[in-house]
Amino acid sequence: MRLLLLASMATVIGATTTHAHLNAASTKSVCLLPADSLSADSLQKLYLHMDLLSVFDLKKWRESYIYKNRVEPSYQNKQILIYIEERLKAAK
Repeated sequence: MRLLLLASMATVIGATTTHAHLNAASTKSVCLLPADSLSADSLQKLYLHMDLLSVFDLKKWRESYIYKNRVEPSYQNKQILIYIEERLKAAK
């Protein structure tokens, strides 16, 4: 009986911890910017922000900018995607 109670408590704790972690991860903001509207300073700030991202977040941004380049191709979106890919190469 104690073993069953211990196993069920471990399952509940694991499920709530995973759920809390997923909720915390989904609250991170992703910067959505219109195409070619960034100044040089803003673009540098975006690059600095990308430098602080984890590999997992960089991969999400990469997928986002691949899609943006298909939907609304622009020079800035291409440059941002190139920068993200360079950061991913450096992280490996």
